[in-house]
Amino acid sequence: MTIRTKLILWYSGLLAFIIVVFGGTVFGLLRWTLVSTIDQSLSDAAAQVVENSRAVPIGEFGSPNSVRVDLPPLTVFGLLGVYVQVWDIAGEQPRLAAASGDEDYLLTALDGEHLTHPTLSRADVIWNEQEMRVLTYPVNLADGSILAVVQTGSALETVNQAIDRLLTVLMLAMSVAIIGSVVVGLLLADRALQPVDDIIHAAAKITETDDLGTRLPWNGPMDELGRLTAVFNRMMTRLEHLFGVQQRFVADVSHELRTPLTAIRGNLDLIQRYGVDDESIEAISSEVGRMTRMVDDLLMLARAEYGGIHLELDPLDLDVVVASVYREAKAIVHARGGKLTVVMGRFEPVRINGNADRIKQLMLNLVGNAIKFTPEGGEIKLSLSEEGAFAVMRVSDSGIGIRAEDIPHIFERFFQAEGSRARTESDTGTGLGLAICRWITEAHRGTIKVDSIVGKGTTFTIAIPKMEHTASTKANIRLPVTPTHDGLPSAGGA
Repeated sequence: MTIRTKLILWYSGLLAFIIVVFGGTVFGLLRWTLVSTIDQSLSDAAAQVVENSRAVPIGEFGSPNSVRVDLPPLTVFGLLGVYVQVWDIAGEQPRLAAASGDEDYLLTALDGEHLTHPTLSRADVIWNEQEMRVLTYPVNLADGSILAVVQTGSALETVNQAIDRLLTVLMLAMSVAIIGSVVVGLLLADRALQPVDDIIHAAAKITETDDLGTRLPWNGPMDELGRLTAVFNRMMTRLEHLFGVQQRFVADVSHELRTPLTAIRGNLDLIQRYGVDDESIEAISSEVGRMTRMVDDLLMLARAEYGGIHLELDPLDLDVVVASVYREAKAIVHARGGKLTVVMGRFEPVRINGNADRIKQLMLNLVGNAIKFTPEGGEIKLSLSEEGAFAVMRVSDSGIGIRAEDIPHIFERFFQAEGSRARTESDTGTGLGLAICRWITEAHRGTIKVDSIVGKGTTFTIAIPKMEHTASTKANIRLPVTPTHDGLPSAGGA
């Protein structure tokens, strides 16, 4: 049974139950009101008979031995539609003393069952082939004995006709209401469940066509169905993003591993042909190391994109990290022959909520880039300053620079510029360093931008909120789809 059918059955059944209860209540109240009105008229008639009657003692030469009851005229009650009988109960058998008419049927007691009942009673009886409402009113003497009984009655034909008409109207109204409720229920159920049908069709379309770009339009209020539609659309956005991450990961791996695998295969061919030599072994080792770093970086970025990396952000003295990076940068330059100069520019102590290992990785990636693209005799400058609500780190070089059209793409994975900063044959990087830098910056609620002039140098500027401006101490950050380059303090004075 579908939800639509269940809703209609529940709606119609509840409405039918309400109508039945309401109709039964109205039916009972109306009958009780009409019968109460008749009872009141019968009581009034009996009271008038009793009030206008006179008991006369009968007897000679002593105390009376019987009582005669003088009754008022009863014919007037017949004109009002009320039958009145007065019965003498003093004898062995009840005797009709008077009636509101001369008809023969008035000789029979209106309610023979309660004729000798000692208390007031009311009853519905069948008398003269018609349903009657009868009041039996006993008249008692001072000693408690019954002198006479007054019975008043009125036909219930009018009441029964009114009740029958009401019952007919109620049955007709109930039928119309139930049929209408079914029709309205169908319309309301179709309209209310239409978003659910849309979700079903969308899910079926995704299954059949693998179209993760499907979204559901919603122009109604943000009720349960509106929230369901919004959740579905967010879920589809999330699935599309994760599927895109997977596709990009596979494409990046297949593309970027082809070069080192080709180099390894070529060196293995040389070894098989000419025997083992140190140069081939070194080349294979270098390419294996490069592949290892590349796979590690790709896995980290993929995990970052779907929120799988949790960073613990603790109070961190940023100047300690920058000083450590400065020392390692000088050691790297020295190990490569010392043909570059590494200097520290503006240096101010500042504290953030951050992860020391990731911040250091960020700075070393930028320093590595600067060393790679700065010619001999050039200079690399590091700086740390407090600017407003931000801790600002800068890494500047006097290298070959980046073309303006390439700047929006440099944080993309494996991006290779066509000109000045294209990877050389000796470049053993993975092409993922700047993408990792962007992710680490975003994970610290910060921003990163680059300023560069071709032939004069490049400056990377990272701004991270100072400790008192950082809202959270834990981060579960997803790599943004598009890089962020703006919104930082000025890079001047680096």
